[in-house]
Amino acid sequence: MEKTLQAVLAGLDRSRFQPHLCVFSLTGQESRVVPPDVPLHFLAAGPGPASPSQIVKLWLLLRELRPDKLFSFAWGVNLVALTAGNAAGVPVIVNEATVTSENIKEYSFPGLRRAAIRALYPRAEAVVAISDFVRNDLLSGFGIPAAKLLTIHNGIDAAAVRKESLAPAPAEGGYIFACGSLTPIKNHALLVEAAAGLDGARLVIAGRGPLERELSALARERGVSLSLPGYLENPFPFFRAAAVFAHTSLYEGFGNVILEAMACGVPVVAADCPGAAREIIAHGRTGLLVPAGDPAALRGALRLLLEDRGLAAGLAAGAAGLAEERFSFARMLERYSELLER
Repeated sequence: MEKTLQAVLAGLDRSRFQPHLCVFSLTGQESRVVPPDVPLHFLAAGPGPASPSQIVKLWLLLRELRPDKLFSFAWGVNLVALTAGNAAGVPVIVNEATVTSENIKEYSFPGLRRAAIRALYPRAEAVVAISDFVRNDLLSGFGIPAAKLLTIHNGIDAAAVRKESLAPAPAEGGYIFACGSLTPIKNHALLVEAAAGLDGARLVIAGRGPLERELSALARERGVSLSLPGYLENPFPFFRAAAVFAHTSLYEGFGNVILEAMACGVPVVAADCPGAAREIIAHGRTGLLVPAGDPAALRGALRLLLEDRGLAAGLAAGAAGLAEERFSFARMLERYSELLER
């Protein structure tokens, strides 16, 4: 989600748009990732999503700036944006980047949150879903009018990814690679369980999170060689040096890392979880899909690609072309530009 927002901010045609960025928290990296010509407005957040203080602060900012459109990312922020935007008379477009019906279960009072989404999302000028699965989830699970919903798939700059992948890679390649936060949603434990039946297989999982010790302990218990390099500023050399990329999330609105693996020329095995995996991967042509939560099926697919390098190369070649043609950054940016301008 954050990468998509950064890409849109950087890519918007300044002869057509004058973007401002409003955030409710700071990471310390804003000077690096926010274009220098984009004014940054920091509105310190109150406790919890959609707090009254956030709504009031954003409403005051909108009254000051008088923007033509308000474009919001993430359902918690979307609720703030829709409330403040409607109060200020500013049309609001919201972006939904997760499988909302699954994601709200991670928070307290999911019923109340579901009711808030059902009440406020129809007040948006448009609701952008990053996959057809997310769109259908909003349509069937939250009653958002179909006329308000549209799908804009995430995109990547495949050439830029390939260029970054040429930086020095790990000394010893040929491992199974995964990339994502070390949290329950990413379900990296499934990958460790699957690798336990692959003699000599090595896992590298890039990311940080609360499950680091738990994953390390599970790997030792199962006799799996596991490396956890933490957060990587440039993970693409690790993609390039891998034999296979594995995606095992419990749910995933889109899955940019799948596109990044494709752009780096790495064959992909992905769990067919709620989300966009089926929209990105054509099974048997651009990657392999396995039933979600099935370590035996995942193990079989990984073994197949590790042993049949001709098949792996063919899948990777097909996937690289797909990433460039269907999921290009330029295509995504133009669709957002048309939506914001109309």
